[in-house]
Amino acid sequence: MSELIQRIGIPLFIQIIIESWNGVFLLIMIFSMILGKRLNRSNRFMNKVKIPLTNEIIIFYIAIFLYNIFDIFICLANGNTSTYSFYMERVATIGYFAVGAFQTLFFLQLIKKQIAEKNGLDKLKKITFAFQLLHIPCLVLLAVTPFTNALYYFDEHNVYHRGQFYDVWNYTTIISFIFIIVVYIVRRKKIDCFLSQVIIIASVIPLIAFILNSIYSSVSFNNISVSITALFIFLLFEKHKTAVSVQNALELEKVQTQLAKSRLALEHSKNQTLMAQIQPHFINNSLMALHCQCYDYPEIYESITNFSRYLRSHFEALGDIRLITFEQEMENIEAYLALEKRNFEGRLTVEYDINCDDFMIPALSVQPLVENAVRHGVATYKEGGTVQINAHRADGKIIIEIIDNGLGKSNITDHQKTRKGIGIENVRARLKSMSRGKLDIISREHGTTARITIDDIGDKRGI
Repeated sequence: MSELIQRIGIPLFIQIIIESWNGVFLLIMIFSMILGKRLNRSNRFMNKVKIPLTNEIIIFYIAIFLYNIFDIFICLANGNTSTYSFYMERVATIGYFAVGAFQTLFFLQLIKKQIAEKNGLDKLKKITFAFQLLHIPCLVLLAVTPFTNALYYFDEHNVYHRGQFYDVWNYTTIISFIFIIVVYIVRRKKIDCFLSQVIIIASVIPLIAFILNSIYSSVSFNNISVSITALFIFLLFEKHKTAVSVQNALELEKVQTQLAKSRLALEHSKNQTLMAQIQPHFINNSLMALHCQCYDYPEIYESITNFSRYLRSHFEALGDIRLITFEQEMENIEAYLALEKRNFEGRLTVEYDINCDDFMIPALSVQPLVENAVRHGVATYKEGGTVQINAHRADGKIIIEIIDNGLGKSNITDHQKTRKGIGIENVRARLKSMSRGKLDIISREHGTTARITIDDIGDKRGI
């Protein structure tokens, strides 16, 4: 170690340490982005989210990593006259210059593709291409340098020195980055925020380094600058990725809400047509006529009364998409349960724990869940079972729970599952679009809980 420090000097030794750590961080960032890209492909939502410049930044990071590795090899071999160091320094130096040229050409290509082509700026595209052609003489100089010492040479102690035409290479690179900055200043209104930030960071920091390199040749400011650039771009990329993901999630939610509203409108239209066809007034009047004739038969009289209430509430819900009070919904539920209790002949028990009822909900948002609890929960037991209906306030929310102790998940038929699923999705869509509520179905080993959660905004029955 002491021999290495004595041979290359403390500044180059510190540079090796810095670039080694930079290489580690670059590998972490490269694998992080590649892994994130693969995970996004396997995610149904993120697979549809396109994060701009992902591939370009990964390529740029790989180039920076190689840039640092080549410079480390150059520093390690500098001043060592062994055969291994002789060849290592020469190969690494060619690779170093080649990767440096690639980075400059890469950003010029980015300007041409992301700004000129996207905005139909043919003149800018041609000018950018002309700047790319300026690097051809530099690449020719690099190719002939091992034979002519044009860009660099090594003395008898295997120490690197700049060649006669090094400034041609250096100033061509500086001019290219100045051009990139000028393009940004002139066309900044046509560049999105993330690309603007990448261009500024990826051009200003290296430009400063190239200028410093022209003044001080003992330390490679180029490598330090590109590593700092990579870190800033990575932070910007992660921030932009989060912003794009959130924006897409919000847009997806907006589309889903609009779709739910469209479905509700279609459902309402179908319901209106259905009502016109079945003539609810005729059915109601017929039931009332039968109701009057059964006055001397209490059980039949009560059943017709409950059935009439049940039908009337459904007809009203079919024809109206406004919110109703929870009390009205409970009246419908009680009428339905009274009919089911008679059908179950004592095998159905209903328990109520209603701590609040001064709020509004979409019509028929709780009753279908109660019906599911009865038909797909309690009905699965020959001995019957219990349905609990709870309503309470908690943490600024109103929570309604319908709990059964059946085994509906494992005992219902495929046809029943389909009907049950359609009913649940309809309720979920109406809750979301009409009251911004949500429905959770929690299956347990013995029974199911349907939980409705809505914001507690007080009693709005006057609206």
